[in-house]
Amino acid sequence: MEKIFSIIPKRSIVILVACVSCLLLLVLAGIVPQQVAVTRLDNKIAGIQFQIEEQKRLQPYYQMLHAGPQSGRSKVLPFPARSPLSRTQIDTVSLIIREQARQAHIDMVAASPDLNTLGGEQKFLLVNATFKGDFFNFRKFLIGLGGVPCLEGIEEIRIQQNEDSMEFRLKLWLAIA
Repeated sequence: MEKIFSIIPKRSIVILVACVSCLLLLVLAGIVPQQVAVTRLDNKIAGIQFQIEEQKRLQPYYQMLHAGPQSGRSKVLPFPARSPLSRTQIDTVSLIIREQARQAHIDMVAASPDLNTLGGEQKFLLVNATFKGDFFNFRKFLIGLGGVPCLEGIEEIRIQQNEDSMEFRLKLWLAIA
């Protein structure tokens, strides 16, 4: 160390250390915080660009939902006034159900009234029905079935997947007079 002091004056070393210290202070106090701020802003910009791209991709769906239903009519479920079926019309029950199934494009396999519910002063008739078809058509069938005035309720729905189609079993309660 003494050899260095003998070659370079002590005052020059002090000035050199002071200049290096100033440069180091300038780098640590000015440049490093600016780099951190720039990196943080770059991350924010990347996040905002991702959100913009996401909104651009979702914009057609938003427009479609914002426009509402394309058709002018609103979809309202049928809710007719309930009127019981006379006892003389009990034999037409399968025809009524078959017509609803035909309109919904599903096949009616069977529809039979439960004879145990026919006796006495019963006000309701239990009908066991079996259908085959597509699930979405079955949904249409249920909506159409809601429009039958003598339908009191659906007690049970069983759905079974077969190889070629789905099988639907229903227990329907019909009001009788």
